[in-house]
Amino acid sequence: MRLGRYRFTPPWWGVLVCVLVVAAMCGLGVWQIDRGESKQRMLAQQDAAIKSPPTPFAESANSVPPYGHRYTVRGRMDAAHQILFDNQVFKERVGYGVWTPVILADGRRVLIDRGWVPVGRGGRSDLPTPDAPGGELTVTGLWRDLPRPGLRLGGDAACRTSGWPRVLNYPTIASVRCQYDGPVVDGLLLLDEADPRGFARDWQVGLTRMPPVRHFGYALQWFAMAVAVLTIFLIVNLKRTR
Repeated sequence: MRLGRYRFTPPWWGVLVCVLVVAAMCGLGVWQIDRGESKQRMLAQQDAAIKSPPTPFAESANSVPPYGHRYTVRGRMDAAHQILFDNQVFKERVGYGVWTPVILADGRRVLIDRGWVPVGRGGRSDLPTPDAPGGELTVTGLWRDLPRPGLRLGGDAACRTSGWPRVLNYPTIASVRCQYDGPVVDGLLLLDEADPRGFARDWQVGLTRMPPVRHFGYALQWFAMAVAVLTIFLIVNLKRTR
């Protein structure tokens, strides 16, 4: 391709690599913007939720309640079928988030995020087995969507058919539902921090440790790097004709 006194002749593999790298960086930039906007909504909704009384979950008008509201859930904790949310850090220690399903009277399961537990003494081969209270109970917490990674590589992992608790890393609702026989509501209930039936947790730290403005700053950096890669690619492959 001729551009005046210059010729632009990049190799095909160079174009492919450049497109993939720029697309990945732009994708990460868009994700950071989405995270920042989501964090802004989370902070505003959490402030509003703290000031309002919780709503009984069964009285929610929607099958999936709106994010950011406080709810009370009444049912039975299914301690035998818990999910360990992998690679979670609390006070610079690695461990798992404990997601315990509560089975409602209508058979639906609501996942309760009960907080963080450390990796077992034997490492990842020594999975913790978090206890859970038995019988009918009521729990209160803040409703949120399932956490999402920056980049999701590949599709959902195949459903396991044995072995509990199940270790999952940023699962989609589809990969969560296939672990159970009955219906699972899309989302998580963050157990109130004052509730003694949970583990280590500080939900506010998770929101303020990475404030929205930092996400927007990271997005700007990703877009700037994408522009830099594209500029370098053009300069390297633009040759002046004699």
